[in-house]
Parts: sequence; structure tokens; C-alpha cells
Amino acid sequence: MPFQRFRPTSGRCKLCKGNLELSLGPEEATPTECPKCGQVIETAPTLSAPRAKINKKPSVSEAKSAGFKVLKRISEGEYESQ
Repeated sequence: MPFQRFRPTSGRCKLCKGNLELSLGPEEATPTECPKCGQVIETAPTLSAPRAKINKKPSVSEAKSAGFKVLKRISEGEYESQ
């Protein structure tokens, strides 16, 4: 079964990261909401060439603004909130 690309209509989210690939059979209906975040989704345009991925570690302030809880390791098995 081929994969189909979808994206949330309201933009990116921290759960599905704005892209979703689902494998749908020929008899399956096109989904209307994301199974990860529950937002309304639409079919994403197909890309002719793969986009370059930028892998950079987010800063503490970027992670906090995205809604993540940031922890700092202080010793073996112990963490504190930043």
C-alpha cells in the first residue's frame, strides 16, 4: 500500500510536526483528522524532490516556548527542572 502525505490545516504541532504519512488501502476513506494530535488534516502536496532536513538541537528557551518541560541532569538518575 502506498503512503499518502497529510498536514494539519491549522499549521505545525509538536506531536505530528506538521507532516503525517499514512498507509491507506484502496477501500479506506481519506481521514479527516490527525490520529496523533486530533487536528483537521488535508492532503499535502507531493514533493518532487526531498527537502533537506536541518537537525539542530533546540535551545532551552525554544524548547520551553514549544511547550516542553526542560530537565537538567545533576547526577546519575537525578534531574532538576530548568
